[in-house]
Amino acid sequence: MKVICVDDEQPILDNFKNRVSGFTQIQSLHMFTDAKEALEWVKEHPVDVAFLDIEMGGMSGVDLARRFKEMDRDIRIFFVTAYEQYALEAFKVDALGYILKPYSKKDLQEAFEKASLMKSRKQNRVVIQTIPNFCVSVEGKNLHINRAKAEELFALLVDRAESGVTARDAIDCLWPDRLTDENTMALYRVTFHRLMDCLKEVGIDYIIGNEVRKKYIHMKEVDCDLYHILDGDRDSIQNYAGEYLKEYSWAESRNAQINSIKAAWDSKR
Repeated sequence: MKVICVDDEQPILDNFKNRVSGFTQIQSLHMFTDAKEALEWVKEHPVDVAFLDIEMGGMSGVDLARRFKEMDRDIRIFFVTAYEQYALEAFKVDALGYILKPYSKKDLQEAFEKASLMKSRKQNRVVIQTIPNFCVSVEGKNLHINRAKAEELFALLVDRAESGVTARDAIDCLWPDRLTDENTMALYRVTFHRLMDCLKEVGIDYIIGNEVRKKYIHMKEVDCDLYHILDGDRDSIQNYAGEYLKEYSWAESRNAQINSIKAAWDSKR
């Protein structure tokens, strides 16, 4: 497991490190005395388990946990505190539990066992296929989106996940022959709301990030063949046979990128 511990007192972090020394579950451990620094680090690095002090200067552990959950709902969080009254706050942000200071090695071992159990139960509800065509399933059942443009917008969001989609991006791809005027902007907004309504019906609207300037997919919330390829997964690369989202002309640039990845992989075999 990839683990972080955040506490504004360095001796507490040193104690934590000593107590978890030798835990075979830990792949990596990063410690922070500054909550904002930890937040920035988690934006760029995957984390499985976070141990957070509640009372810290600047940003509290509860606020930090909320921010973590916004980025990745599957981060398993434990609060470390000297005050039992914070237990309710822990469960408000979907934490796995809280550990009272001073804690023992056994307390931490039990926390890791609980985190491991939760990991074994975790599975992506949403599976997205982009090769060769666009197909989405939720808990094993195909998702039907009855509006073609709403489905195409969904595919575009999947394709542009790492950068997001602005209104202009969407219009250029979905309505290339239209001017980017207020009528077309209204059409885009209606299409986006139709897509969100469809996702809400099956309880997966949380996979879409909705900012003022752009929309995007929470990549960690879905199991997508494209993302496996970009991560260098051998089996996913092997499954690619030259076609990607073949129903959409705007997908050609990504198709060329995947083609290059496949060619580079083949040259190493």
